[in-house]
Amino acid sequence: MTSSYNTLPWQELRPELSVTEIPSQPQDFFALQPRAEKAIRHFIKNSHRTLLVLKADDQAEYAPLLEQFIQSQKPMPDLCGVQYIIEQGDSFSFPRISAELAQSHDDNFATQKSVGTALYFDQFQLFGSVKIHATSHNIQLNPGLVHQLNSGVLIVTAGALLAQFDLWQRLKQILTTGVFNWYSAHPFKTLPCDIPSYPLQLKVIVLGNRTELATLEELEEDLYHLADYAEIESYCRVANAEQQQQWMGYVQSVAQQHQLPMLDLSGFNKLYQLLVRDSENRELINISPLMLKNILTETALLTQSTSLSAVDFERYFLHKAEQFGFLREQTYDSILQEQIYVATEGEMVGQINGLSVIEYPGTPLVFGEPSRISCIVQYGDGEVVDVERKTELAGNIHSKGILIAEACLANILELPSQLPFSASLVFEQSYGEIDGDSASLAGFCVLVSALSDLPLPQSIAITGAIDQFGLVHSVGGINEKIEGFFTICQRRGLTGKQGVIIPSAVMNQLSLSETVISAVKNQEFFIYPVEAVDQACEILLQRDLVELESKTYTVDTMPLSRLINQRINQYADRQSHRYGFWDFLFSRKSH
Repeated sequence: MTSSYNTLPWQELRPELSVTEIPSQPQDFFALQPRAEKAIRHFIKNSHRTLLVLKADDQAEYAPLLEQFIQSQKPMPDLCGVQYIIEQGDSFSFPRISAELAQSHDDNFATQKSVGTALYFDQFQLFGSVKIHATSHNIQLNPGLVHQLNSGVLIVTAGALLAQFDLWQRLKQILTTGVFNWYSAHPFKTLPCDIPSYPLQLKVIVLGNRTELATLEELEEDLYHLADYAEIESYCRVANAEQQQQWMGYVQSVAQQHQLPMLDLSGFNKLYQLLVRDSENRELINISPLMLKNILTETALLTQSTSLSAVDFERYFLHKAEQFGFLREQTYDSILQEQIYVATEGEMVGQINGLSVIEYPGTPLVFGEPSRISCIVQYGDGEVVDVERKTELAGNIHSKGILIAEACLANILELPSQLPFSASLVFEQSYGEIDGDSASLAGFCVLVSALSDLPLPQSIAITGAIDQFGLVHSVGGINEKIEGFFTICQRRGLTGKQGVIIPSAVMNQLSLSETVISAVKNQEFFIYPVEAVDQACEILLQRDLVELESKTYTVDTMPLSRLINQRINQYADRQSHRYGFWDFLFSRKSH
C-alpha cells in the first residue's frame, strides 16, 4: 500500500486566522449578535408588543449582558405609577386605600428603573405583597418588580415561569390589559380592603433554552401570537477577516473586563483552534462569556507573562487533557496491555479498526478510542447479522447504518436480492451501548474483505457514514477519533504506515493537536480523506471496487466486484453438484 494516496498535508490539519493585525477597539457582546440585537431594538421601540421570547442556552450568563444592552438603548422612563395612601382602620372602621398619580420617583409605587432581571422569583417579588401587622392590623403595601419597572423591561426565565405557571397567567393578564389588579395571596382569604387598580405598562423578555420554550409553548398555545421571537446565538461566524476581527475585539473586551492579560496574534490563533475543536466547525465558534472567561483566567494562571501567546494556550490545553485524563489513560492502558485487543500492524481478512468517541456520564471527558470490528462470512440465506443489534447493545442509528452498508454493497456489486451468503458483524470486546452511523463505512469495508477473502491492513483505522449509493458523509468527534488511534500507534511506535481514513466532508472540522500535526509533517502518520466507498476500498485493498472499462485487469488486480461474484458463483456450482442427485431423487418420488 502506498501512503501517498490522496493524503492530507499537515497544513490542512488545523485552521488559521486570516487576519494579520489585532483590532484596536474592543467589541460588545451584542456586536456578534446582529439578529438578536435587531430584534431587541425593534421590540423596545414597538409600543404594540409587550412580550419577547428569547432563546438563550445559559440564562444566568446572558441576562446581565442583555440588561446592560437594554439600558444603553432605553433611557429611564418618564415618571409612572402611583402613590398609595393608606388610612389605617381601627376598632370602629375599616382601612381605606386610595391612589394618586406618582409625583416623585420616591413615591411608593413609582417607576424605579428602566430594566431589571429576575432569574428566580416568587409571586411577592414579582407582583408585590399586602402585609398585615399581627397585633395592630395595620396594612403595608410593598411594590414588586412589575411596579418598579412600570414602562420598563422585565427579564425573566422560562424555567421559573414553568415552575410556577400560575404566575405566568397573571403576568400575561398585565401584558394584555395594561392594568395591575391586586389579588389575595391565599386562595381562601380575601384582601383586607379594596385596593385600587392602576395602569401598568410593561415589556417582558422571557429567556429559555429550546426545551423550556417548547414546554412553555405546549402550555400556552397562543404564545407566539402574543410574543416576538429571537435567539441569542451561542456561536458566532468567523468565516472572513471582518468577522474574525469582531471576534478578536470581543475577546479583548472580556479580557479587559476581568483584568486579564491581552492576547498576542499567536494567542488569538491558538484560542481559535481550541474553540474549533469544541464547535467542530472552522467557521463557527463558541462565544459563551463564561467559557471564554474561564479559558483566559486559567491560561493566565499558568503563565507569568503580560500577554497570552500560543505557547500559553497550548499549555492550558495540555493541562486540561491531563486533568481530565484518568479514564482515558485507563482505556488506553487496557489496549496497550492487550486486555482489549486492537492491532496496529499486519493484515487480516474480515477485521478492521473503527473509530469511536467515548463519553462517560458525570465527567466532561470526551476522547477517541479505536474499536476492532470483525466480520465472518458463511454461505447461507442472505442475512447480515449485526450482533450489537441482536443483543440490544446498539442504538437505532447504528442499526440503520449497518443496514445501509448491506444495501449499498448489494447495489454496487449488483448482487441478487436474495444474497447467497450470511455474515455476522461484531464490535469486538464492546460491553456497553453504542450508537451512531459512523461505523457504516467500516462495516462496508470489512464485509467486502470477508467476501473477497482479501486482508485489510490493521495499521489504518476508518470512520465515516455512507448512503445507499456509496457516498461517504460527515461524522462527529473527528479530532478525538484521529488522536485516539494516533495515541495508541505512537505509544507502540510509529511505523510510517499508520493512519486513518476520514470523510472528505469533515475537513472543516479538523483542528488537531501539535503531536499529530508533527507526525503527519514528518510522514510518520497519514490521513486519507475519501468521498466514496470505492476510494476507501482502493486505499485498504489496493483494488478497484467495480470494473472500469478503461482498465485491463489481471488475476492479481481483479476488481473486488468480479472477485466476489466469482466466489459466489463457485459456491453455487459446488452446491449444485453436491445436491443435484438428491434433487433428482426427490423429484422422481414426487410423481
